[in-house]
Amino acid sequence: MARTYHTGRFVFLAVVVVLFQFVFFRHFWMSQIGAALICQDAIVPADAILVLGGGSGERAQQGVALYHQKYAPRIIFTGENNHSLFAATFNWASAAQKLAVAGSVPKERTILILTSRSTHDDAVLSKEICLKNNFKSLIVVSEPYHTRRAYFAFRKVYKNSGITFMMYPVQKSWYTKDNWWYNEEGFFDTVSEYTKFIYYLFKGYIV
Repeated sequence: MARTYHTGRFVFLAVVVVLFQFVFFRHFWMSQIGAALICQDAIVPADAILVLGGGSGERAQQGVALYHQKYAPRIIFTGENNHSLFAATFNWASAAQKLAVAGSVPKERTILILTSRSTHDDAVLSKEICLKNNFKSLIVVSEPYHTRRAYFAFRKVYKNSGITFMMYPVQKSWYTKDNWWYNEEGFFDTVSEYTKFIYYLFKGYIV
């Protein structure tokens, strides 16, 4: 009985310590959860900028900014048709291209991938574009929370292809490691991204 009592007391104290750590250091732990999703490379000029589909336009705007900063002479946009009960169907890649053209990027300097339905598709289809156009390097742009999974997906697909890629999250994003849990959208995107990461591991899309 004494051993059971001491074991139970140890478990209770351990739980109290864990809760204490979480309550008083929650900002640190929550920041680490967000930071683990973010991947940023030191970028150099490349053959093309690849803007992954999705988001609210931040990704396209970041791609346009990099283009005007002379980081690459072309922008590739990915995406699929987005269906809504309340709005007309549109394609993410086409919508991003319109934003780029409105931002003074010549249309002929853009390439569209219209059939991508996932990050894995982005990697596979963009690799085909690179091989077709003899692109040897890419700057891959996405929102911060998406960049870690994208990095692993691209690393798997681009292995031994001779193509290098650099991950570059949107710099002025609403999502940061220090604020993601302050709103419903950030919380949802973080939980969703970790769930997708597990799914990609199960499918063998990442290593």
